[in-house]
Amino acid sequence: MNFKHLEAFINVAEYGSFSSAADRMFVSSPALQQQINRLESEIGFRLFDRGPGGVQLTAAGRVFFEGARDIQHNLTMLLEKCRETAASACCIRVGAIAGLMPDLFPRITGPFRAKYPQVRQKPVMESEEQLFSDLDSGLMDVVEYFDAPKAHAPGRCYLPLVWEGRDCVMSPNHPLAGREELTLADLRGQRLVVYRFDRIPGFQEYVHANYPEIELSEGNKSADYYSLVRMFEEGYISLAPPHNRGIFSTLATVPLKMDMRWSVGLVYRENPSEIVKNFLDTAKAAFADQP
Repeated sequence: MNFKHLEAFINVAEYGSFSSAADRMFVSSPALQQQINRLESEIGFRLFDRGPGGVQLTAAGRVFFEGARDIQHNLTMLLEKCRETAASACCIRVGAIAGLMPDLFPRITGPFRAKYPQVRQKPVMESEEQLFSDLDSGLMDVVEYFDAPKAHAPGRCYLPLVWEGRDCVMSPNHPLAGREELTLADLRGQRLVVYRFDRIPGFQEYVHANYPEIELSEGNKSADYYSLVRMFEEGYISLAPPHNRGIFSTLATVPLKMDMRWSVGLVYRENPSEIVKNFLDTAKAAFADQP
């Protein structure tokens, strides 16, 4: 069935006139009548009773009209979905947590652009909750994240790229701020705050078992800037991944020497598209020399 003929039928049925429908479609009235004649010939029954006062739908035409409108609506929705799919096939949406400095994506996007110049990369920074909500719903393709439980939730996959330890972040006036590096033994008697225990699995248990003199606690995830400043002024030490050093430019940052390391990588949905597979392969190659 010719969908142009179907559109012509719907317009004539709605306007009740060949001339009015022809004006709307920017065609001549005889050309429009010819389309309706071809449609009636194809389907095998009359759609309109033609008379001096205009046209009226036949009984079969009324039934056909209701179904034709459904067909037109479904076709419009189908085409919109196909266009969105075609557009997304030329775009990859990469997300990072708002407020944190992305470390992986800047090292991937250049090589990926060089290899796939036709693919548009769309960086997005959102809250952690929104990032994963968008990832699960298909509005996001890849998220930079840690080897934490959220990265391994049902329907998600995790690709580790960089393994790193932690830095000790403190006030520049702290007695340990001038050291080139610190060990956990150096932190005995100190108040150590970890932002998220789930991002450094095993650390809490290890410290409690081997360094009970360290006062270890998890930080307030919703603390404002001034609360954090006051915390450091009161002598607290926090742990942060080395790739976030630029965020703490006004504080002292000292590497923590220890055997434990944790990964940062990319989270993506199961059964990734070809474009996401290409992005992941590019990421692996970009970080192939990482220890």
